[in-house]
Amino acid sequence: MASETTLIEPEDGFQIAYAQPKRARVLIVDDERGPRESLRMILSGTHEVSSAANGAEALDLLRTSAIDLVTVDLNMPGMKGDELMRTIRAEFPQTEIIIITGCGSIETAVDGIRHGVFDYLTKPFDVVQVTASVERALERRQSRARMVSFLEGIGRVLGRDRDSQGVLDELHASPLAQERLRAVLQEPVLGPESGKTRIDGPRTIAFLEVLAEAIESRDLFMRGHARRVAFYSALLAAALYLPQEEQNHVRMAAFLHDIGKVGAPSDLLAGIVMPEPQRLESIHTHPAVGEKLLLPLGLDAPIATTVRHHHERYDGAGYPDGLCGEAIPLAARIITITDAFDAMTCERPYRRARTRDEALLELRNEAGSQFDPRLVGLFRDLVLSSAIDAVGEAGPLSGEAPSNPTELSDPLSSPFGKRGAA
Repeated sequence: MASETTLIEPEDGFQIAYAQPKRARVLIVDDERGPRESLRMILSGTHEVSSAANGAEALDLLRTSAIDLVTVDLNMPGMKGDELMRTIRAEFPQTEIIIITGCGSIETAVDGIRHGVFDYLTKPFDVVQVTASVERALERRQSRARMVSFLEGIGRVLGRDRDSQGVLDELHASPLAQERLRAVLQEPVLGPESGKTRIDGPRTIAFLEVLAEAIESRDLFMRGHARRVAFYSALLAAALYLPQEEQNHVRMAAFLHDIGKVGAPSDLLAGIVMPEPQRLESIHTHPAVGEKLLLPLGLDAPIATTVRHHHERYDGAGYPDGLCGEAIPLAARIITITDAFDAMTCERPYRRARTRDEALLELRNEAGSQFDPRLVGLFRDLVLSSAIDAVGEAGPLSGEAPSNPTELSDPLSSPFGKRGAA
């Protein structure tokens, strides 16, 4: 499945591109009319198909039309298939290539892999095999297009294209992020069985994890922050006996709460003293930027809303909207506490880490002003019960959430009741 760029424009005028399915453009290159026509008949029912009898004709089509995928025969007169393959990869790096040949060898297969060929099929080809290979290749291409659109959207949100390039640079600087990004790009966003265009599936989640890790890679002292906050928040949501869907929203929003810092100056993340106007602008805009980045991805709306409000204060003195009390979404009130606790108990370049007791005392002192006092009390119970001690085992967002700490209290003893109603 190929993709075309569409713009989402919410009420505030913000725009971000994302990929929408359309009929893919497939080019079949084979000097033999029989295999060429057979492939055309197989693929033309679901794709726009063109054909070429030699490499020169294929390049003419590629240079004048948008082609999503090319099938290449290796043994052709004139320009050989391997030369055509290398030229396509150099000039059209986003175009997928599948080799379909009757004269293959181990050497040509290895060469194809080295040049990023998606698959290597031999003649006589099987209809089911060809169809499945083409679909998987187009799904990989769609994955790449979606992620490129997302990164370009970062530049549009922040008004500076260099920020999206900075994210790419950070990804390349982190071996872990590179490994995980390669895994994301190798898998389709949408499985062939899905039949729908939701983009909040495992591949999108994995990509968001990579972005979160890219942010943390800029600052040694932030490493693991997103996972820990997600772990603490999931425990607190479970202790509130929220419905499972709401618990999932809390955990995802907690993992992504700092995604808006993707464009923040590195000096700010590292705690280096900055001019006050620049520091305040960078701090105060990241929750709203995070919401704007997440909204077009098709995630459930409460997740983006929670990210927007995780720096509101219970007394109304927070940002970006100055909400107070129970007008602040419950999930955001949870993350405000867990985010602050993790920040206080971790080393920073400008201060030592506080002990858990010291952090709990600070939470209690700010209960009713910065934090929801009832949530502070419940989180304190979680800490004292050692329920948070397993935080070192906190896994990725796509892994299992912490189980409900039922040993902490009876459901009816929750300060929010059985369903966590605030």
